[in-house]
Amino acid sequence: MTIHWWDTEKLIAQLAEGSVSENEAMRYAMIGAVMYTQAIYYTIWLGGDRSWLLVYEFVVVAIISLVGVSECFKANGGARGADFLKRLLVIGVPVGIKFALASTVLGQIAYFGFPYVVTPASFRDPAYVYQLYSFAFAAAFMSIYYWRIATHLARLLHRQRSNTSVNMDTPTAARPLP
Repeated sequence: MTIHWWDTEKLIAQLAEGSVSENEAMRYAMIGAVMYTQAIYYTIWLGGDRSWLLVYEFVVVAIISLVGVSECFKANGGARGADFLKRLLVIGVPVGIKFALASTVLGQIAYFGFPYVVTPASFRDPAYVYQLYSFAFAAAFMSIYYWRIATHLARLLHRQRSNTSVNMDTPTAARPLP
């Protein structure tokens, strides 16, 4: 159960041998989730939005990602599950597309509508309120993203188990040939 942080050749050899377990795959997924989150927040940081709230948001979103990957792993059957990374990535595409569209639309509505709702007359520091809103938005979207993937993985596992039990209950002579 070694995570290869640098040695790609050893990792390729393990993958070729089929010796990367589902638990190890989950750990790689967690590391990847934190790396992707870090990349996003690093570009925001370099873009000029430097604040402790941004650092806190990164930490919260990274923790949500770790918990989300762990919950997806459990929904896939845990260590007894199969094809965790494949399923996580494949299901993540349509869920990700829906979330990208929703976040773009809601983000644009918030960006253009916020100045009409949060004004200097109603709030002392509208820019800070917007940062708080952005923090809550990011945390909520990340939580819902992983919740949706975990839900789909659980449905997949349930469907797979239902199909297996139906196939096992069918007499051998009645089963279709592969």
